Amino acid sequence: MKKLLLIFILFTIFIIPDSGNTKDTKVLISGTEEKIERIEDNDVQFVSFSQLVEYVGGTLDWMIVGHQILYVEDTNRFEFVIGSPYFKRNDSLFNMTYPAKIKDGMLFLPAQTFIRFWDEVLYQKIVYDRDANTIRINSEYFNVNDMIVTQKANGLLIEIYLSSAMAYDVYVTEGNWINISIRNGKLNRAQIQSRQNNRFMYSLKTHQQEGAGQVSLRLKRKVEKWHHKLQNNPPRIQISIADVNFEMDETDTTPIIGPDNKIDVIVIDAGHGGSQSGAVGQKKTKEKDIALDIAKELAKIIRKDKQFKVIMTRDRDITVSLEERAKIANKAACDLFISIHANASPKKHVHGWNVFFLAQAKNDSARSVAQFENSAFLKELNPDNEEDKLPMVDYNDPILGIINEMIMTEFQTESFDFAMMVDKEFRRKLKTKPRGVDQAGFFVLNKVYAPSVLIEAGFITNKAEEKLLKKDDFQKDIAESLYNAIKRFKGKYESN
Repeated sequence: MKKLLLIFILFTIFIIPDSGNTKDTKVLISGTEEKIERIEDNDVQFVSFSQLVEYVGGTLDWMIVGHQILYVEDTNRFEFVIGSPYFKRNDSLFNMTYPAKIKDGMLFLPAQTFIRFWDEVLYQKIVYDRDANTIRINSEYFNVNDMIVTQKANGLLIEIYLSSAMAYDVYVTEGNWINISIRNGKLNRAQIQSRQNNRFMYSLKTHQQEGAGQVSLRLKRKVEKWHHKLQNNPPRIQISIADVNFEMDETDTTPIIGPDNKIDVIVIDAGHGGSQSGAVGQKKTKEKDIALDIAKELAKIIRKDKQFKVIMTRDRDITVSLEERAKIANKAACDLFISIHANASPKKHVHGWNVFFLAQAKNDSARSVAQFENSAFLKELNPDNEEDKLPMVDYNDPILGIINEMIMTEFQTESFDFAMMVDKEFRRKLKTKPRGVDQAGFFVLNKVYAPSVLIEAGFITNKAEEKLLKKDDFQKDIAESLYNAIKRFKGKYESN
């Protein structure tokens, strides 16, 4: 009885009475300004987390027993206890210095000390500025903020909202695709893709490149008469499509990823193998061995999660051609393809990890990595042993070029998205230098009909990283990061 009384007293201490001292904090998101409540206690600002969740996403559940509040967003789980500065994020305990509070049925958290913990795992970028009394969600980093599609009496109106007036191009391509490319545009991809409307379009894709962002809509009727212009107040691109008669399908039967709308088949590709050693370190460590060790660790972690099926292109030291690797992935109808490698450079001081997705290389560094990794494929075409040669293929055949281009672009948005998720998980877990996300034309990815990435776990030609790549703990950190990115991707793209 005394214990219950003590809990009740502690609980009521942190229920803040309605004293009229509530103020507002601005939330800047997608080019708009919203307001949430805040309270001040001994110069500490507490913001309404209950209201903030409405803009960021996720769910709040209140548990009366123990006065706990559970917040779930994507694959992340937060547990707060009223009156305590400690909270759990997934399986780890953190201290935000000041206790969680309740006022008017809402959860209030200390903005300055909590938001940084939230930002570490939130897919969107969130920044708190005490001096300006603002919380910025994406708006600090994006200038192409949102898209709205509206049916009008004489057709369809597409509006893309910008932070300021920007140069752009609009063009229509085969298959009823209308494409808007914004120069120097940084897309709020999550917000824009949330505007998918099956009444008007079969598909909505976004693609971010260096120096431009592109939004593409595949409409449900042929685009015949259309025009565009830049409007002000607020800045936005308007595309008017006249006299559009849509097929008013209630559902879009096109699968998002894979044939069953599930993200459950993962193919892990350990680079090189057998007669192909890949890069070799100063201490004679072989890339093929490091790649296999990491691939096995990743497979072991994923297999503990019964919602996934794992297929490895090789689970021992054997030679598997790049053509065979792609066949394995496509036969399995995989939902994600992850190719694991270690990097190399003639400059021994170069170090760090990279995440690549399939697209035309945009810099010499990416081209050189692709050139090295693709060298194995060129050897497959012209090996020393005549019997081992692959069937002759005319790689200048324009039909084959079109097919390869379709494969390269079909899952480019999803591949880029997954690469960014891997990048974020690596930055959280690995202590080595991040070299970021890049794009290049890897043969092993170009034949796989699924979202695909290639990771370079580190430079095996760097003495320190060669030693690190051989360590079990480092390999486990890489594998766990990839697993977390897979779960994040599943949470975002899987159609329930």
